[in-house]
Amino acid sequence: MRIFYIQPILASYRAELVKSLLKNFQLTLLCGQSAVGAGFRTIVPENVPVVDAPMKPLLGGRLFWQHNVRKTMCREKPELVLACANMRDLTYWWLLIWARHNGIKVFSHGQGLYSKRHIGSLIAFVYRTAARLSHRYVCYTELSRQTMLAAGCPSEKLAVADNAIRFSADAADLQKAGTEQGILFVGRLRKECNLENLVGAIARLRIQHPEVVLHVVGSGELEADYRARFDQSWVIFHGAIYDDARILEISRACRIGCYPGNAGLSVVHYFALRLPPLVHDDMPAHMGPEPSYVKDGLNGAFFSKEENFDSMAVTLEKIWRMPPAKYQEMSAAAFMEYERLNSPSMGERMVSIIKEST
Repeated sequence: MRIFYIQPILASYRAELVKSLLKNFQLTLLCGQSAVGAGFRTIVPENVPVVDAPMKPLLGGRLFWQHNVRKTMCREKPELVLACANMRDLTYWWLLIWARHNGIKVFSHGQGLYSKRHIGSLIAFVYRTAARLSHRYVCYTELSRQTMLAAGCPSEKLAVADNAIRFSADAADLQKAGTEQGILFVGRLRKECNLENLVGAIARLRIQHPEVVLHVVGSGELEADYRARFDQSWVIFHGAIYDDARILEISRACRIGCYPGNAGLSVVHYFALRLPPLVHDDMPAHMGPEPSYVKDGLNGAFFSKEENFDSMAVTLEKIWRMPPAKYQEMSAAAFMEYERLNSPSMGERMVSIIKEST
């Protein structure tokens, strides 16, 4: 059975999903390419047809159109489509209507309404319509599903495939001592990643704990600026690293992982490294719903986004004063959450949802 997987770009963290789809279906990818300096990789699968489908902004970026999708769909007419559920993408709405008319099953994959502080009648109608036109709307997280239900979407249309990654190297065979002096940042160095706030909070922590070191893994448009601003011995920039084993090795010296800005999948990476994640508590502001996996005081910790710098510093101090045994419980719970999210993997769960629904 043929399936078309449509994405704006195909980032490397989707490799496992692509592999699962390829194993079970006749797969074609439709996607664009990431911009140079974006701070993440696109994947180029072998033996998979790839249609170049760049995303073009309309009305100053308020709406989008993905080139070559309409032409390819009309020509090929696959039985199944897995599509990114971007409500501002006019291609997505064309696809839902065209596929319904042609008897093609569309599986929408989206974040739901977790980022909406208030679900008004119009936005609720938009998401209900998308869910009803889809064969299934596959939610990133359980929080995503709950927000879809709150908007009045029919429960029988909704499924969940937890958005997670199985890393090629993780901390399955490691144990944390609770005395490590490192703090790990993994992510793109971009506007609003708020690395400067983390550096400031650690500077305050170092007044009482001068051994503390920040490890920064990642690249992006602000990398050069950050390297110049924070040229200090206790801020170590590793640059972009795509080798999971190397990141694991760096994490051995770390006690927690922190994303000081609006987080997403980085929390899953911290879980994989047995590092309790520290993220802010304003869920709608996050880049994705994945920070909802964090349970404050159990497998990670929150700081107040409103108080930001001060709250982050206070929370770091609490963690550094935590008895090693208590910390080890939190570290173990972090890794258990990683295992839960990947049992089955996101790709395996997605394939099951598609097969059970066709």
